[in-house]
Amino acid sequence: MNKVESIRMTNGLRLITCPMPHMQSVSIVIGVKAGSIYERKEEQGISHFIEHMLFKGTEKRKNTLEISQAIEQLGGEINASTSEECTFLYSKVLHNNFIETLDVLLDILNNSLFREEDIGQEKKIILEEINKYQDIPEDWITFLINKLMWKNSVLGQNVLGEKQTVQRFNRNLLLPYFQEMYQPQNMVITITGNFSSDIIGDMMGRFSFPGSNIIPREISSFEKEPSKVPELKIISKKVKQAHLCFGFEGISRFHPDKITMDLLNIILGGGLGSRLFQEIRVKEGLAYDIHSYSQYFDQTGSLNIYAGVIADELSHSIQKILDELKKMKECQVSEIELKIAKEIYKGGLLLGLENTLSYAFRLGSYALLYNKEYDYKEIIEKIESIQVEDIRKLAEGIFQNHKIKLVAFSPSDIKMKKDKLLPILEV
Repeated sequence: MNKVESIRMTNGLRLITCPMPHMQSVSIVIGVKAGSIYERKEEQGISHFIEHMLFKGTEKRKNTLEISQAIEQLGGEINASTSEECTFLYSKVLHNNFIETLDVLLDILNNSLFREEDIGQEKKIILEEINKYQDIPEDWITFLINKLMWKNSVLGQNVLGEKQTVQRFNRNLLLPYFQEMYQPQNMVITITGNFSSDIIGDMMGRFSFPGSNIIPREISSFEKEPSKVPELKIISKKVKQAHLCFGFEGISRFHPDKITMDLLNIILGGGLGSRLFQEIRVKEGLAYDIHSYSQYFDQTGSLNIYAGVIADELSHSIQKILDELKKMKECQVSEIELKIAKEIYKGGLLLGLENTLSYAFRLGSYALLYNKEYDYKEIIEKIESIQVEDIRKLAEGIFQNHKIKLVAFSPSDIKMKKDKLLPILEV
C-alpha cells in the first residue's frame, strides 16, 4: 500500500499526503471543524451558509462561474459539503492539473470576499434549499428524528439552519465566525493520487495560511434528560405514502463497540440482503425503500431506521419493524449472517482505497474527528474479532422501550392517531 505521511506545519495546519503513482487523478480534501454543533442558537445554519459563500468570488476569480470553470476546464470537479461536525471543500482532477487546482481551493479559503450583495442573493438560495428538503419526506424526516432525539441540544439543530436565522445573516455576523473557525489549527488538508511528494512542501509554503491567536470554539457538553417512555410524533402531510423514521440513542464514535454497531447496522438494514429489506419489502411488500443507518458523534450516537410504506399499512409496518428488532436482541444472528456482514464491511473499506477522493475523505475525516491516523488494517482486525454474541448484547442495550423515538408522516386523508400507535411501540 502507498505510504501515508502526516505533518503539522508551524501554523498548526495538518497536511496528510498519500502518493498513488498508478492513478490518473489527484484528489484534494480540505476539512474544517465547523458544523452545526458549534453554532449558537442565533447562528443556526452559519457553517453551511459560509460553505456557500466560499464559492461566490475572490479578487482573482470574481464569481461562482469563474471558480467552477477554473476547475472544470481542467477536466475536474469541485464541490463542498457541511455536516453537524465538519465542512469539507474538495476537488478531483487529472494529475497534471494538481497545482492549479490547489491554487483555486486555497484562494477561495483565504480570499473570499463575502460581499453583501452576494450574501443577500445566497439567502434566497438557501431558503429555497430548506424548502426543497421540507418537500422531500425521506430527507426532512431524518432531521425531525434528530430533533426529537436530541431535543434542544446542538445535535437537534438543522445543518441548513432555520429560516429566521438565515434571514438575519450579514457580513458582520459571518466574518467573525469564519475567522474563528477557519483557522489552520482547526483544519486538515489531505492529498491523494498521482503527484510527487517532493513538491508538497514548496507548494504549501507558497499557499500557506496565516496563523492567528484566535482559539476555535469547542463543542459544548450537553445533558439530555433520559426518556422513560417511547416518544412519538405524527405529522399529517400531503404525501401518497406514509414515511417513518425510528431513532435509538446509540454510542459515540470512541466507544469500544463502534465496529460492532457498524456490523449490527449492516445485518439489520444495510443492504438488499438485510433483515429489514428482506422482511418488510421482499416478504411483506410493505415498502419500496427501507434501510437503517448509524450516526456517530463525540459524546453519543444513534441507530436509525427509515421506511416509506403503504399509507394504510403504517401501523402494521411499525409492528413488523419492531418484531425484527426484538429478534436482534433476543436471538443471536447466525454465523453466516455475521460472516456476510464482515465481508460487506471489509469490501467497502478496501474498495474505497481504489478511489483517490474516497481515500482522501477517509484520511482527512479520521484526522479531524478521531485525531488519529486512518489504519484500515487495524479496522479489519477489529471486524474479524466480533462474535455473534457481541451483536446480540449490543442490540439488547440499544433496542429498549424507553429509547424508542419515532416520527411518522401520514397522508392528510388518513387520520392517524397517537393512541393507535403508542401501544405497539414495544421491543
